[in-house]
Amino acid sequence: MTETKRRQMGARQIVTLLLLLGLASLALAYTVDVKLVDEPGVRMALPDRIDAWTGIPLRYCHADGCRREVRLEGVLAGAERCPECGEALRTMSREEYDVLPKDTEFVKSLYTDPQGRRLHVAIVLSGQDRSSIHRPQRCLVGQGHQIRSQRRLAVPLSEDSVDVMVLRNAATVRTSEGPEEYRTFYAYWFVGQGRETPSHGARMFWLAWDRILHSVAHKWAYIAVSGQRLDDVEAENELIREFVAQLHGEIVL
Repeated sequence: MTETKRRQMGARQIVTLLLLLGLASLALAYTVDVKLVDEPGVRMALPDRIDAWTGIPLRYCHADGCRREVRLEGVLAGAERCPECGEALRTMSREEYDVLPKDTEFVKSLYTDPQGRRLHVAIVLSGQDRSSIHRPQRCLVGQGHQIRSQRRLAVPLSEDSVDVMVLRNAATVRTSEGPEEYRTFYAYWFVGQGRETPSHGARMFWLAWDRILHSVAHKWAYIAVSGQRLDDVEAENELIREFVAQLHGEIVL
């Protein structure tokens, strides 16, 4: 047997071993007896104000033929029923309700500042079925967005920092003047018990790690901040850093 063939066989054996170890880890992660920990790592409530930004809670009508997004402001502040059809309002859209486990929790608000800028903020908290949380790229593409680029951005905090993933997206929307391209940014990260990461893979690793070594399954949250994309990437980065730093102090426990 030649040296080249020996190396190829050795490489195949290493890959096979790694695959077996990975499958064994997944099997253990999802079959061992674990304790479900209900205490989340975030506060499931968005503040009325974040610095100069004013928050408006968002609710959704699930009635067929309506499906309206309702902003709880002015005469609608505190409304529990859709002003259009009278159906009960929910914290998630009908599309989200239909595809996610029913114990998934949502909080959403629209934030505006004196300059007229707008940011949508959402917190999604997993239930007992941890499939409530997944890669946001899948949902964005399913909603008609094209992901043009992504970058990891460090956000300085008062005593530390947190990394967020920033996607730059484009979608075609129909207007009275014809189709137009709507460009957005979408910044997100995941929060567990004492852990934060912008990586879906890292979140899955920590989820398996806690199950295997500690026999516990923590609730994970997914936090997203989105808005209209800026031509100046550094100005966009600064906007995200400033807002996420303030938001982090309000909701991450």
